[in-house]
Amino acid sequence: MASTDTADIVIVGGGITGAATAYYLAEDNLRVTIVERDDIAAHASGFAFGGLYPLSGAGIPGPAQALALRSFALHQELAEALPAQTGVDIGFRSRPNLHLAFSDAEAAALNDESSRINGHSGFSAEWLDAPQAREVEPRISPAAQGAMLCRGTSEVEAAGLTHALVQASGATVRGVEATAVAREAAGGLRVSLANGDAVACGAVALVQGPWLASGAQWLDAALPMTPLKGEIVRLAAPGAPVECSIVWGDSYATTKRDGLLWVGATEEAAGFDEAPSQAGQEALIGVVGHLLPTLAGAEVIKHTACLRPMTPDGLPIVGPLPGVDAAFVAGGGGRKGILYGPMLGKALADCIAGRAPAPAIAPCSPSRFEAAPQSP
Repeated sequence: MASTDTADIVIVGGGITGAATAYYLAEDNLRVTIVERDDIAAHASGFAFGGLYPLSGAGIPGPAQALALRSFALHQELAEALPAQTGVDIGFRSRPNLHLAFSDAEAAALNDESSRINGHSGFSAEWLDAPQAREVEPRISPAAQGAMLCRGTSEVEAAGLTHALVQASGATVRGVEATAVAREAAGGLRVSLANGDAVACGAVALVQGPWLASGAQWLDAALPMTPLKGEIVRLAAPGAPVECSIVWGDSYATTKRDGLLWVGATEEAAGFDEAPSQAGQEALIGVVGHLLPTLAGAEVIKHTACLRPMTPDGLPIVGPLPGVDAAFVAGGGGRKGILYGPMLGKALADCIAGRAPAPAIAPCSPSRFEAAPQSP
């Protein structure tokens, strides 16, 4: 028999941003229900590499820089708090990046980049010539002319972090798909579920990753959010672990805590197709051959794909859904989704609870897309 539960806040979406929103709402003693059609961290937050590098990406340097650095600091705070609160080791650890250069132009760009990085407290970068770079990792390609070694960056196990945030939040989790959000005649909102149940609430937070545009339509609002497919392979590479992240452009390879060499990541506009592809695997094996050629024949143990949520300008969105009372949205982290997750969640919790969010989120207002209720 269908039933209607009640909650103060319903969060639609069980990825890292939804989990962080629930975590930061816990301090307000609100009854929070997370509605997730599959499982917590079942999509991008469960398969992401988890690299925490706040010094480059869309809008960095630029309008996203303050957001990236503040969220990086929150990751450090969570690395202290969550294991004590939950007993879960989220795999947070310092991990330097070794950015390879294969041409004079790439070397010059990395030299310029190192100067900018050294201007940020807590980070350092230095240019290494080819012999120096091979002292850090002897297996890098002989074609590499040198590398920039960046220290101060970190990584985390994305799935473990997401589950720990939910556990620490104390939120109720409903493993069922949300199918609609509507206003109640007596006030408040009603979230309908695919099994016929519903949850009545005072406010709703839509944090559905690349599916956010569909959720906004429930409330006759429009948001530009599209999926960008990314694939990763995990290899049983012989020899010693690769102890730093080997980076070239948007490609990377490093040994994670599971002992496997993670290599990523592809980019493909493939709609909502989340299936790993043969073409993606071949491209990633090519990345290994370019960066760490002696490991290119390593056995593929696992091959995953997920969808990154992307906005037209590459910046996240977080805040009230324009024109719709008691509805809030967050998402659009793109390739930085795990890095941004804690800050987006905290900012969304602040908005929901009526607190002023940090100035760092100012460029991320949903109103920049002029989303508004549409005429019936």
